[in-house]
Formats: sequence, C-alpha cells, structure tokens
Amino acid sequence: MSKTSTLRFRLSLKKPSFNVLPNFIPRHKPSLSQSSTSSTSSIKLETSSEPQCITTFPVCVHKDDSQISQGAIDARNNFQHLLPDADYRPHSAGPYGNFFSICWPDSKMERVKLGTEIIETLWLYDDVIEDVPHSGALEVHARVRDSLVGKPEKANSKSQIASLFKDFGERVARMDKEGAPRVISSLKSYLDNYDSQKTPFATIEEYTEFRRVNVGFGIMESFMQWTLDIHLNETEVELSRDYYLSAGRVMGLTNDLYSWTVERTESADRQWNAVPIIMKQHKLTEEDATVFLRGLIVYHEQQTRKLALEVLKRTGDSPNMVKYVNAMGLMLGGNCFWSSTCPRYNPGR
Repeated sequence: MSKTSTLRFRLSLKKPSFNVLPNFIPRHKPSLSQSSTSSTSSIKLETSSEPQCITTFPVCVHKDDSQISQGAIDARNNFQHLLPDADYRPHSAGPYGNFFSICWPDSKMERVKLGTEIIETLWLYDDVIEDVPHSGALEVHARVRDSLVGKPEKANSKSQIASLFKDFGERVARMDKEGAPRVISSLKSYLDNYDSQKTPFATIEEYTEFRRVNVGFGIMESFMQWTLDIHLNETEVELSRDYYLSAGRVMGLTNDLYSWTVERTESADRQWNAVPIIMKQHKLTEEDATVFLRGLIVYHEQQTRKLALEVLKRTGDSPNMVKYVNAMGLMLGGNCFWSSTCPRYNPGR
C-alpha cells in the first residue's frame, strides 16, 4: 500500500456504525448470545468509564477471578524464587480483574487458572529474555521449547529458566488429552518465531503479519479453545482461517497501541511496535502515528466482525462455531480493555 493511498483512506475514514452489527453473532440466535452464555460464569464490564479503550467488542470478567489470579501469583513466585534479582514489569493483574479472567470469561475455571500460570510464566520469561543477546535468546527459546515435551536437560544457567516450563505439557494433558497437543504446539511455535526476525520492517502491512504471530495470538486462541473445551474440526478450521488471521491482527496491533507508553523509552535490540514503523513509513509524528494506529485497529475489528458473520453463515450457525466466534470477540474486547487500564502498560494505575 502506498503512502498516498493509505493516507487517503485514513482521511476518508468515517465513524463506524454498528447498527447492523449489534454483536458479533447473529440476532436470530439469542439463545447463544453473549448475554445468555455469560450470565452463569462471567460479569459484564462497562467500558464507557475508560475512554482510552477503543474496542467495539463487549467485555466481561470471569466470576472466579480471584482463583484464576492465583495462577499468576504462583507463576511469579516460582520465577522470583529462581531469579530473585531479575527486573519484572507488573504482571497480569488489572483494576478490573486478571488479564486472563477478562479474556476468557466464560471458560472452565481450573483450565483458565492453569493457562494463566503458563502464559504468565511466558510473560515473565519475556521480561528476562529481552536483555539476552539475540543468539543467546534463540538458544534459551530452544531449551524452553524442548522442556514442554519433557526432554531431559543437563543443569546449567540456561536450563534453569527452561525448568519452569517442564511440567506444563503434562498438566495440560491431564485436564484434556484431546486438546493438549494443539496447546503445546502453539507454545512451541511461539518460541520458534519469537526472535526469528532480526531486520526492521519497512511497512506496517508487513509488520502486522509478523506481529500477529509474535504477540502470542496463536497461544491465546489455542488456550481459548482449550479452556472452553472447543475442538474445531479440519473443515471448521479451514472455513474460519481468514477470521482467525484477522483477529490476530487486531490483538497484535492493540497490544502495540497500549504498550507503546512503556516501550517508547526502552533501549532493546528487538523492540517490536507498530508506532515507529508507521512514523517512518508515512513520515508522521509520534502522536499522529498513534492516531493512525487507533484507526487501523478499529478497521481490523470491523473486518473481523464481518468475517465472523461470514463464517457463521458458511457453517450454518453451528453451536460449536457460534461458541468459538463468541469467545473470540470476548477475548479481543478483553485484551483491549485490560491493556488500556492495566499497570503493565499504564504506570501509576
């Protein structure tokens, strides 16, 4: 996309109207709507009190947030016991609930709690690995990846971190043997791709496709299915492929918008964020680039909602796919709301 055409699109962008898309599932399926499924396991959150939150998706929090939050506390205690002198950013806690309670509000509590512990450990790992040279980081990634499938490891400084992940695969399988391979595969894929790109990106379009993977969307989506006991078949996966990719773009860019507040002052050799790329590609100021990014996120949310309706139509509004689409919308909305309010990206809150 050229600079001229991109800016012309931006300037002609109108305030979106969602009158014909009141939710991300069809009106004619009220029994499967967000309000009915969440009434027994989640609490709706009003986003109007936080104007910096731009999501068009609804937001809820799991009714067992306090228990789920214990998974994050366990991960942090384990990490700090191993590396007490490491510097960590605030974890997944937020003023309205834990990140994972808000992203997976209708899921099984014990599974969300374990998913919270696993991904919280990855977040803490991410904080530590940022200070490791690129070649060394790749070696640690490989050791962590191998530990997920129980490969033996000789004791050394690099294997200490990997030891934190060694029993996660087994614990996931004990809860759900059928869904475990996909979850473990997503974790391994994330580690394979985390530091695979060493050169800067020239365009926001190119970067967005990388960020979709790098942000950990594959992990979040696989845990979303696992915590809800959703198992899409091959046909459903294929039919929802474009929807899946679009949702990943939303999550990646949303993370960049809110994390830029803290990342802009960091001096890391692998700083992944859309703002500086937009600034360079379109010759914009930092403020204008963040405005551009906000518009891009809303655009991709609209595309995701449209693709959701197409997927439901193609699958005949099957209960499995309605559940999947509903959960995805809540996850994207939760990610945006939590990111816009959490201490991790909003120091002082």
